[in-house]
Amino acid sequence: MRRFFGALALLACPSSVFCQLPEQDCINAIPVCQSTYFQAVSYYQEGLLQELDYPSNTSCLVGGEENSVWYIFTVTASGTLEMQITPVSPSDDYDWAIYDLTNADCSAILNGTAPEVRCNYSAIPGSTGMSFPYTLISVPAGGPNQCAPMNVTAGETYVLLINNHANTLLGYTLNFSGTAVIYDTVKPKPVMLDPLTCDPPAVLHLTLNENIRCTSLNPDGSDFYITGPAPVTISGAHAPACDNGSFFTEVDIFLTSPISFHGDYELHFKNDNLFLNTLLDNCGNALALSEYVPFHVGVPRAEFSYQIIKTCSGDSVYFTDLSIGDSIVSWHWTLDAGLTASGQNVSAFYPNTGTYSISLTITDSTGCADDTTVLIQTQTVIPEASFTISPPPYCVGDTLFLTDASSGILTAYTWNLGGSSSSQQNPFYVISSDAPFSIWLTVTDYIGCTDDTVVNLEPVELLQADFTITPQYLCVGEPITFSDNSLGNPSDYLWEGPGITGLTNPIVTTTLDQPGTYEVFLYIFNHLCPPDTAHQTFTVYDYPTVNLGPDTAICIDETLLLNAGNPGLYHQWHTGDTSQTYLVTQVPQRVWVLVDNHGCSSFDTIFVDAACPFYIPNAFTPNNDGINDIFYIITDGNQEFQFKIFNRWGQLLFQTNDPNSGWDGRYQGVPQEMGVYVYSLETVFSNGKRKVRTGNITLIR
Repeated sequence: MRRFFGALALLACPSSVFCQLPEQDCINAIPVCQSTYFQAVSYYQEGLLQELDYPSNTSCLVGGEENSVWYIFTVTASGTLEMQITPVSPSDDYDWAIYDLTNADCSAILNGTAPEVRCNYSAIPGSTGMSFPYTLISVPAGGPNQCAPMNVTAGETYVLLINNHANTLLGYTLNFSGTAVIYDTVKPKPVMLDPLTCDPPAVLHLTLNENIRCTSLNPDGSDFYITGPAPVTISGAHAPACDNGSFFTEVDIFLTSPISFHGDYELHFKNDNLFLNTLLDNCGNALALSEYVPFHVGVPRAEFSYQIIKTCSGDSVYFTDLSIGDSIVSWHWTLDAGLTASGQNVSAFYPNTGTYSISLTITDSTGCADDTTVLIQTQTVIPEASFTISPPPYCVGDTLFLTDASSGILTAYTWNLGGSSSSQQNPFYVISSDAPFSIWLTVTDYIGCTDDTVVNLEPVELLQADFTITPQYLCVGEPITFSDNSLGNPSDYLWEGPGITGLTNPIVTTTLDQPGTYEVFLYIFNHLCPPDTAHQTFTVYDYPTVNLGPDTAICIDETLLLNAGNPGLYHQWHTGDTSQTYLVTQVPQRVWVLVDNHGCSSFDTIFVDAACPFYIPNAFTPNNDGINDIFYIITDGNQEFQFKIFNRWGQLLFQTNDPNSGWDGRYQGVPQEMGVYVYSLETVFSNGKRKVRTGNITLIR
């Protein structure tokens, strides 16, 4: 069974060692540069990162890292690899695992994607490792303390995790053997630069063939220099793996400015004795100064020239490609004015004078592209025919004065004037018919180029007077507006009618204080065309008089008939009823009515309250407890009041004319017996209504 020494985990970190040393995390693993390592004091606790703490840990190290340390090595010669961990104390128990990082990094251990190629979690103390003739790849707690040797290939990278499970801190010896070689004596080499994008490169991403010490990389970039057809200055270097680790295989080299000059370049490595900027692998082997990485900057640059050839109808422009780049395979021209073209050299025709934006986009065989834009000016020599006409309206007999407004160096004018013609520059034309007609002008310049234009005219139609009356409902005392709605472009107006006679505006307003039927005339004029007249008859209606009377009150068992008057007009009560009268059957109630006379409406409201209120209790308890000791008639608004109480023999025991007085159950100061007594009430309310009631009242003691 697996042994656990939980008590030792509570020990304080010994003063002879450092807690949580860098090599206790995979990213700072100890590089293997020799066959034997002697560790005098074992490691305590794990590093800052628990590498095996991923979900569903599948490692044979079921407890994760325990007082752990990491070693890293890259195979330099293929063969069989053996390994032994020999504790200083034979009773100590060490566990271990090996992970393949050839195509991964330390984070792949944490997420469980880096292959675990050997693992031993044996409970047997003493030496543990990989040796013949053992064949197991992964050993659980109850298995042997040896695994099968590994067959490894040059270029593969592995990390070894050693757990000090016994936690005795007495140290161990780590020994590698076999036919494979894992301790490195070979100088590192550059592998490649990442392919460059189509943009001028500002950063070069370099990959090396093995891990390089972060301490050997200078952040100022002085480990590198670049040669080529244009000078290139390096401003810095950074390996992202060094942010949290101690070695790297990829580094970014930053340039002061992007390389924009086309050509072949070389990335070189240099040794500066002052700054000791030599790249060293994990075993201290320096990258050879003779190494370099060639690269090509094939940034295309679009350029073109153009030539303008003027013609009678516009400008012909010829565009010639002058672009620079590797194997340009396509040209795309945007020639403005909705024109596009493909091909190395193209042409376009521009019929109008103007400024045009011409763009050329080139693409080379690698897919890189560039574009440039040039503004060109065109100046056409074609004439442009144009003329102005005297302003409208145009009536029969009017004289039209035509004024040439054409452009160009003109030598001839040809006018077509509704059937007649003229060669004058600025002729005139008398309108002889109210039918629509056209005026054409054709101009010719000094080289025979022509242009024409046409204006279509319609003589002004005859004046047709018309007007509208608003609002829809015309009421006494309300503004009435008369608005011109005539045809034929009138220039002057004259109104005749009640309150508006003599007004000359297209819109006039009046107020009529008497109902009746009226007539209005509108006269319209134009200084060129004949006048016209329109008239209309309209009726003004009075507002109806509505009076429901003052607010009142009725008894709850009474009704009240309200009459809004104005027979023959439209009525609407608050209930939606449309009759002239309304019967009030429930109180209290607020009643309103609207009476409409052709849109002229009046409104009145009345509040009918509840009257004749009284309440007679049926029992009382005159026991001097302050509750229901007095028999009262509960009433309000009484003009007259007479209240009497009799015993069962008809003897009068109590009477009052004060509604606020009541019987205390005594007669001549003597309390009366429990029993039934008779009362009578006669009262007249404030609205004149008389009520008489008799009944029984029970005295309870």
